Amino acid sequence: MTALSNELLLELTDHFGSPLYVFEEQVIRDRCRELRSAITYPHSVIRYACKALTLQAVLNIVREEGLWIDASSLNEVKRCLYAGFKPEEIYYTGEGATLSVYRELITANILINCTSIDHIRLLERAGGRACSLRVNPGAGDGETHKTNTGGPSSKHGIYFDQLEVARHVAAEAGIRVIGVHAHIGSGSPTIRPWLRIKELTLKIAKGFPDLRFVNLGGGLPVVYNEETDKKMPVREWGREISRAMRTFSKTMGRTISLHVEPGRYIVAHSGSLLAEVQAVKSTPRYRFAIVNTGLNHNVRPAMYGSYHPIRFIRRSPDPTRRKLRYVIAGYLCESGDVFTVRSTKSQGSGVLAPRAFETIAVGDIMVMGCVGAYSHAMKSEYNSMNAPASVLVRSDLSTELIERRGTLDDIIRREREAAKSRTKQRFRSAMVADSGS
Repeated sequence: MTALSNELLLELTDHFGSPLYVFEEQVIRDRCRELRSAITYPHSVIRYACKALTLQAVLNIVREEGLWIDASSLNEVKRCLYAGFKPEEIYYTGEGATLSVYRELITANILINCTSIDHIRLLERAGGRACSLRVNPGAGDGETHKTNTGGPSSKHGIYFDQLEVARHVAAEAGIRVIGVHAHIGSGSPTIRPWLRIKELTLKIAKGFPDLRFVNLGGGLPVVYNEETDKKMPVREWGREISRAMRTFSKTMGRTISLHVEPGRYIVAHSGSLLAEVQAVKSTPRYRFAIVNTGLNHNVRPAMYGSYHPIRFIRRSPDPTRRKLRYVIAGYLCESGDVFTVRSTKSQGSGVLAPRAFETIAVGDIMVMGCVGAYSHAMKSEYNSMNAPASVLVRSDLSTELIERRGTLDDIIRREREAAKSRTKQRFRSAMVADSGS
C-alpha cells in the first residue's frame, strides 16, 4: 500500500480529477536495485517484462536503472525503442506472429524468442539466422490456471518432449539457437519451484551447442495482502540461481549468461488507483459502496479473483468511527464489476467478499493499492468510459502528469477517421454470389 500521505493523495485527486492512477518512482527504483543486488552472478541481465506497465515514464526509469526489456508485441518493442532502449537490449517473445512482424523485428536487430516449432519455420522464411527458444519444461507454478505458464495445461512454449524436433528444424533452416527460455508463472513465495524449474531448464539447455544464455523467466510473487501473503526470499533466490549458473558455465566450458525477466515484481507496489465514492446502498445481504472506476481500470479482481488492499480517505470525519462491512463495486453496467471478491475452485473468481471499513460516505476517496502491474496495462474503454489520467510522484515528491485523461474523441477517433475516408468496396466473392441468385 502506498506510503504517500492522505493530504497529497487528496490534492492529486482534486487537481487531476478521478479516477486517477498514481505511480511512485522510488518504489520502482528500489525494486530494480533489490533484484540487481540479489543476483551475484556477474554475467547476468535483468529484463523488465514491460507488458506489466508500458508507460514511457516507467520505461525511462527502468532503463536508467540498467534493466533490459522483454517485449510481447511489436508495438511494445517500438515503445521501448522510443524510450531509448537499444535493439540489443530488447527480447521479443510472442505467442502469435506473422511474417511481416518477424521481418520487421529482424530488420531492427531484435532477438526473437520462438515459442513454437511453426515459429522456427516462420523465422526461416523471414530470413532469421539466430533465435532463442521458449520451452515448456513440463511443470509450472501459477497461483491459478490462468497465471500458470508451464505444464501440460499451458499454451506457452515448446513442450520439452518436442525439443528434438525443434533442434532438427532449426538446424535444417540454418538457425542457431543461442538462448533457452522457460517461465513457470506467478505463484509460490518459496524458491522450491524456481529451483526445480531451473534444474529442468539447465538440463534442456545443455543440448544446444550454440547456447549463449539461459533465461529463467519472471513471476516473482508480490505481497498484496499483508495478512496472508508471504514475501519471497529474493536474496536466497538470487544466490541459488547465481551459484547454479557458475556451475553450469563450468560444465559447458564457457561463460553462459543468465537472464531473468520480472515484470509485476518491479512495478506492482508502485501504483495506486484513486476513485471517488458516488453511492452507498444496501440489499438484504450486502452493503455496497460504488466508486467511479471499475474493472476497465483494474481487471485483476474480476479476472483472477485477485486481492488488492483498499482504504478510504474521508472528506469529513465520522465521530462514531463505526466499522461496517462493505462490498466495493465499480460504476460499470456489469455484475462482475466488483473489487472485493475472492476466488474458489467451486465458484470461480467472482465470489463477493465484503471487508470492514469505517463508515463510507459519498465523496470519500478510495485508495486501491498494488495496481502498478496489469491494471493500467490491461485497461479498456468499456461502457465508453474515458481512461484515467496517470501521475508520477518523483523521488523528491514532486508530481508530473505522464498521461492525460482520455476523452470521447479518443474513443471514437478511429470511427470518425474511417467515416471521412469511407469508400464502398465490392469484393469478388460478393459479385459471384450475386451472379448465382
